[in-house]
Amino acid sequence: IAFEQQMQWALDRNLPIVIHTRNAMQETINAVQPFAKKGLKGIFHCFSGSYESAQQITKMGFHLGIGGVLTYKNAGLPEALEKIGLEWMVLETDAPYLTPVPFRGKRNEPAYLEHVVKKLAETKGVSVEEVAAITTANAQKIFSKTV
Repeated sequence: IAFEQQMQWALDRNLPIVIHTRNAMQETINAVQPFAKKGLKGIFHCFSGSYESAQQITKMGFHLGIGGVLTYKNAGLPEALEKIGLEWMVLETDAPYLTPVPFRGKRNEPAYLEHVVKKLAETKGVSVEEVAAITTANAQKIFSKTV
């Protein structure tokens, strides 16, 4: 009920929301869908789900927050993102957590985002500059909302 109220407030104020779901991806998608149909937008923070989840999320008009997990050897995230357009992604650190390789196990820092950018560029087969430009434009679009 609290989550639904938060989504309603965001919808009423035309503000984006940032959602962090853990071990409840489909349940969260199901809860968001009715609000997304009414125009709610935002980011699924620290996305680490499957391609199918990514498809569902982007079809609702939500973006995927991509961070250090992308660089983890066995996370499977690069495969999940291969067919998802960069126009649906934003970059994030989740500092001080989820530190990208090669600094995994240490305190995460915003400066380490370059490793996420490089891995995403490699995954998508594009330049680092293209990843940076598109994901920055996405973030600016999402957070350009006014109250």
